[in-house]
Parts: sequence; C-alpha cells; structure tokens
Amino acid sequence: MIGKRNIGRFYGVLLATMYATLVTGIIYGLSRPPLGWVFVLFVALWIGFYFAGVWAAVDRPAELNRKPPLSSKELRRRKKEFYDWLARGPR
Repeated sequence: MIGKRNIGRFYGVLLATMYATLVTGIIYGLSRPPLGWVFVLFVALWIGFYFAGVWAAVDRPAELNRKPPLSSKELRRRKKEFYDWLARGPR
C-alpha cells in the first residue's frame, strides 16, 4: 500500500513535469534560446515546481491540521477584545 506522503510526492513529480514542460515550451516559443539554456531552465523549473508541489500536498496539510478550529464563542470573545482595544485609542 502506498502511503499518503508517497502519493503526494508522486503527484509532485507529475505536476512538476507538466508545469515545467508547459512553461519551458512557452518561453522557448517566445524567445528561442539555445537548447542548453532550455535544458537548464527546464531542470530549474522542475525542481521549483516539485518542491512547491510537495510543500502544498504533503507538508502544508499537516501544518493546517494542527490548528484547532475556533468556536463561535471564542470568536465573539476575540472580536469583543479587539473592538474594546480599538475603542481605547492610542496611549
């Protein structure tokens, strides 16, 4: 069975390949740089898109799950404190 982290990394590879190919193709179509630069650009974009995808699919959800949701009572209390703070004015 494939773990959730491995699926996220697999999707990161797929998305990085698709987006890096798309962006490299657009840049190559617009400016026609030498093929060596196209390869370097593709590799750099692929690495950036891969790490962005892994951050979004694997690392970020874990960060968001740690934050407890606010109850309506807690939200009202925080709003009241904020508006009371605003009403006091500068000191």
